[in-house]
Amino acid sequence: MGIIRKILMGILAVLILIGLGIGGIKIMQQVQHNEMVNTVKIEEVKSIIENNLKLRHEGALENGDVIQSYQIDFDSIKHSPMGGIIFKVYINNDEQLYVHFLINKDLNSGKLVNEGGGTSGKFRELITADK
Repeated sequence: MGIIRKILMGILAVLILIGLGIGGIKIMQQVQHNEMVNTVKIEEVKSIIENNLKLRHEGALENGDVIQSYQIDFDSIKHSPMGGIIFKVYINNDEQLYVHFLINKDLNSGKLVNEGGGTSGKFRELITADK
């Protein structure tokens, strides 16, 4: 009985260590995600989004323009494998009108910069139909 008990205690100890390891990884992932969400909420990112929309369509975010408003999809925020943060911005409260952003910190200046992204087909139609 003593050997079986030692084996079971060893297995239990290994399972506890595995559980703690997985739990620690999950906590670190949540902390990283919260940091990315906080980064996307800052004024510097708001400025990046608004400047990008204005480059895509003259008059964006002005009264009467086809781009009236935008909302950041906080559920879409994720870490880019190449570095930076990827997220989606909905236009005019329409989930079919969106722009993807990839922001990263410039190594020289330390400022956040837009490094790319893309748009939905419906968004491209919206801004080209108005021209």
